[in-house]
Amino acid sequence: MNKEKVLEVKNLSVSFRTPNGLVRAVRDVTFDLYKGETLAIVGESGSGKSVTNRAIMGILARNAIIDGGEILYNNQDLTKLSEANFHKIRGNKIGMIFQDPLSSLNPTMRIGKQITEAMLVNGNRVRNKELDLYHTEYHDYLNLIEEIRILKQEIKDFAYEINVNDDLSKEEKKEQIKELKADRKARIADLKAEVPGLKKVYQDKKKEAEAIVKKEYDEIRASGQAKVKETQERVAKELEVIKAEYAKVLAETTERVTKELEALAAEQKDALDSKTAELQALKDKKAEYAEAHEFKAAFKAKKQELKALKKDQKDAYKAKQHEITAVKEDYKAQLKAKSNEVDDAKEELRRQFKVTKKEAFERAIEIMTEVGIPEAEKRFYQYPFQFSGGMRQRIVIATALTANPELLICDEPTTALDVTIQQQILNLIKEIKTERDLSVIFITHDLGVVANMASRVAVMYAGKIVEYGTSEEIFYNPQHPYTWALLSSVPDLDTTDRLISIPGTPPDMLFPPVGDAFADRNHYALKIDFLEQPPYFKVSDTHYAATWLLHPDAPKVEMPKVIRERVAKYNQRVGKKEVSK
Repeated sequence: MNKEKVLEVKNLSVSFRTPNGLVRAVRDVTFDLYKGETLAIVGESGSGKSVTNRAIMGILARNAIIDGGEILYNNQDLTKLSEANFHKIRGNKIGMIFQDPLSSLNPTMRIGKQITEAMLVNGNRVRNKELDLYHTEYHDYLNLIEEIRILKQEIKDFAYEINVNDDLSKEEKKEQIKELKADRKARIADLKAEVPGLKKVYQDKKKEAEAIVKKEYDEIRASGQAKVKETQERVAKELEVIKAEYAKVLAETTERVTKELEALAAEQKDALDSKTAELQALKDKKAEYAEAHEFKAAFKAKKQELKALKKDQKDAYKAKQHEITAVKEDYKAQLKAKSNEVDDAKEELRRQFKVTKKEAFERAIEIMTEVGIPEAEKRFYQYPFQFSGGMRQRIVIATALTANPELLICDEPTTALDVTIQQQILNLIKEIKTERDLSVIFITHDLGVVANMASRVAVMYAGKIVEYGTSEEIFYNPQHPYTWALLSSVPDLDTTDRLISIPGTPPDMLFPPVGDAFADRNHYALKIDFLEQPPYFKVSDTHYAATWLLHPDAPKVEMPKVIRERVAKYNQRVGKKEVSK
């Protein structure tokens, strides 16, 4: 594959300290992520998927130990990166979507504030410009401090590991701990000797950066303030013209409307007197009506005519008065428009120095609309409990996208959602990935979820990747018994029989198996599976599996019948003649 590598994970191992010993959560994991692709990491709960990706994000639990390996991003090893430097990457370059949107959101805070919070906190453009200018030197200094901290922590972690190793005698433990301390302290002493020099380099560079940025932003401020002043002066002159024109138009309109109202009042008075006279004449002729109900009907009709006339007169009066109101409202609109011109000039100047609330609001509305939240401006001010599960997940996605990351980690983002909403969220992630040319790591326990969205698939079990390949290779030509088991447990539209469950339980990673971790649950396990871990066997240039069944001397074993039939059926549907071999 000749694509650009965005992320390289090399031989990563992560353990967790517990009162009973070390839990080996991730063991020697290696994979690459390329620009614009989706890599799915699939496996049962506890297989190490989330721990691997939390290590990438630098958000492991405090009792976690990175036993070895590298996570390379932009030529930086994230396992040795200081928290201050990680802060520039986490969220800004690498975003993450968690599986439970409700627990990812603060229930007491409006969602608009949650979406814009990071933009406002990290939006000091002057400070960011300074940091960019001396970032390399500051990065080297902080990472040296971090390396010293890691070495000190290794003394505690590895001493703990030695102490819980029951295969060593008390004397052997003491000797190994002594050697460990001597080695780490010697390395710490060498690194500490470099600290003053690196600190001086970064401080000198910092002063230089501050001077450069101050000069640049003083010029921007002077230019911006001059523009604001120019706008204010121009607007003041234009307002004088508008005020004079308004006074003239208002006086003319008021005079005209007053005359028209006087004429209208006289006309209305005559009409009203006429109708009143007709009503009185009807009363006088009451005795002429033979039937009382005939008089009542005629009288009611005349009263309705009088009422309608009064209403028409009132509406006509209001219409005339509205002409004056319209002139005043037009004047207010012109004043506001001119005021906005000054405000816009000030806003433009402020944005040179930081992300403003208005800018953050506009960006939030844009992203909320992008992820499919209707009436974004209205819903900006609502709370998480006022949204459905699918909408809350869209909010979490919107929050992750505010910093324009180039890598997005999705940690089982559809687990808490029903099936129809799952498909909507999956389609949304696919659309955003394509539009923004994102690289995506998608974590799931369900192979069916990633069938149509993953470029490549890595299958994890007991902290190790046991098989990886393209999506088509994993679904059409799986090689590891664990992948067979996962596929056999996933239904399709034609499934009528009971699904096949995976027998047994995952191994206790306090005591990792000597051989293949899946051996105890594997119907096809060989004797060597219990004695030695299998290496990766090459199936194709893009497809590898860690199973002894691929060894040239191993007995030939076919994949389960349910998978063979399913693959044959899929191949037939897409016009293929035979199953991949």
